[in-house]
Amino acid sequence: MQMLESTLSRSLLVILLCTVGCGRSQVIKPLGQEHIEATFEIDGASHVLADDGNIYREVDSGKDDKGWEFVSKVFDPDEVQRSYVVVEGVTYRVAPDTEQRFEVLRQFDESFEDLEPGLPGLIKLTSPERLRWSALTLQSPKAPTVSEYVNLRKKLQSGEADFLDSRVEPTKESAHSGSTSLKCVATAKPSSMVTCKASVSCPLVYFRNGDDFWYEAYYLAKDSLPMTLIDLESEFVQEHPGIRLRIFDDGALGVELKALSKPQYRQAPEKRIAFPKDQWVCVRVHFHLSPTDGKMEIWQDGVKVLDKAGTTLPFRSAIYNSLEIGISAHGNPEDSCTLFVDDIRCSSKELSDGK
Repeated sequence: MQMLESTLSRSLLVILLCTVGCGRSQVIKPLGQEHIEATFEIDGASHVLADDGNIYREVDSGKDDKGWEFVSKVFDPDEVQRSYVVVEGVTYRVAPDTEQRFEVLRQFDESFEDLEPGLPGLIKLTSPERLRWSALTLQSPKAPTVSEYVNLRKKLQSGEADFLDSRVEPTKESAHSGSTSLKCVATAKPSSMVTCKASVSCPLVYFRNGDDFWYEAYYLAKDSLPMTLIDLESEFVQEHPGIRLRIFDDGALGVELKALSKPQYRQAPEKRIAFPKDQWVCVRVHFHLSPTDGKMEIWQDGVKVLDKAGTTLPFRSAIYNSLEIGISAHGNPEDSCTLFVDDIRCSSKELSDGK
């Protein structure tokens, strides 16, 4: 399911800024309010994202009312519709090349216990038969571009190559429970790169407006801290906007929306609890998904460290269909990062201790 591969995401606003001023196009009559997904301003001009996937600039049409001028297309609603089918109340993802159906995942656990260490375990982890973590990203100085790390991924998954510098592999070096965890290693970030990554992604999750996303995992960080622990993304939209669990420069967990103005939600400085290294840490996250009245909660070792309201979905009809775990971004220019991940739980229903 290579069509489900994820890439490094940037702000949706960057897309908009890159397309503004790229020439005039035909002005159309504004669509009704029910067709508007989001509204925003760029350089003092009002813009709308419509449900046809297009961004329009509001302009003076020369008449008594305003018109809409096409700016850019950021998603294809027909592609989204073709990608899912509901049969007897069950939602399936449809592969465009084979029409094969895969039931979406809204609740699963992962302990990595059925995997042997090293590359053989990674091949099994990302195999089509296992149908979970089918996308692998190792962006590093030896594979800095999309084409290079995609080519590396294919060779690793087919057994034709070994790791270069960064790596993701099951390991028995350390585990929170049982004997196996997932080890992710990302190199220090050179100045020529935006970020380094060592992660796997699940392209079958399915979370929409009004849903609740719950996630829990245990982490052990060594060397330096990663910038991002999870990314929940919409791969149907340009640049894959979404919401991410971050460790900010102050060393504390928080949330960032990779869309629009990239709002950040941080712990209060006077109550900040740092994310420790060299010990297992339990992280639990709850996102109520909404473009207007979302909610974000984070617990660290059972202590609530963040409780914020804000935008958790870039626009009304967006679907979060990819969950990236591991080191989904590392920006330290001096030190590499080693991160162990274990005992993952993901659900659309509230997670509680032991359930």
